[in-house]
Amino acid sequence: MNIKMRTACLLAGLLIFNLSYAGTEQPTGGRYGLVLDPVATVNFIFNTPSTPQQQQAKDIVQHSSILATIKQLSQTRYIFAPSLDIVFGSTTGPNFNSTQREIEIPYQYITHLLQHISDTGLYPTQQQRYQATTDALLVTLLHEIGHAFILERAIPVLGNSENTIDNFVTILLLNDVDRGDEIVINSGRFFSTYEQSNSTLSTNSFIQQHGLNQQRYQHILCLVYGSNPARYQRLFDTLPSAQRQQQQRQCSATFSTTHQGWLYYLDRNTEY
Repeated sequence: MNIKMRTACLLAGLLIFNLSYAGTEQPTGGRYGLVLDPVATVNFIFNTPSTPQQQQAKDIVQHSSILATIKQLSQTRYIFAPSLDIVFGSTTGPNFNSTQREIEIPYQYITHLLQHISDTGLYPTQQQRYQATTDALLVTLLHEIGHAFILERAIPVLGNSENTIDNFVTILLLNDVDRGDEIVINSGRFFSTYEQSNSTLSTNSFIQQHGLNQQRYQHILCLVYGSNPARYQRLFDTLPSAQRQQQQRQCSATFSTTHQGWLYYLDRNTEY
């Protein structure tokens, strides 16, 4: 074989070798090939709005990062098989309908969130009001996803189920969501029963069933503090000195235990 033929064969072999590795540096399923993105295990369904307010609510959701966040988490953290439907524009809710295997979010609920946030006067621009609304809606969705996830995995719940869901939502936000700590703190305050007492949201079924009492709100703050005591050292400044010191002593251990407990389930995706 002359030099030209040897060179041609060598180049052909290198080309085949490179093509066999295209798109990946690791074997997949025992063979080399493209690494595919994980499939989302939630579906988003938008019912047709019937009023301008409902259309605004739909637009707020679709123009936010909520859908991308929920989708990404459904690929890496909570895996549903078969997939879970999230229905916007339902007539009831927010709630997890275990019979239909769907989460129901009325447009009116989003409108009420926006109205309450506007009434606080804390958010001077429309962009800030929309951001606060979608933050609160994200917490609502994760709360209902938590109920679905616990049922799907048959996770044992000891004590108050709402406390368990609080832990689920908080750990996800702190671990996996951009601005998660800010969302936890602000939404925890937003959903506290004290804050909702004079709001149009006070009659909403979700708020009535899931509104935070002071004890649950303090527990959520405890998890945030325990996740990074140096960063959140001012979080309990409003508490009396003795109570503040007690929280600071206990919260790191509380976060560690809660974090490890939930990651046991959230990291076991390949088994389902």
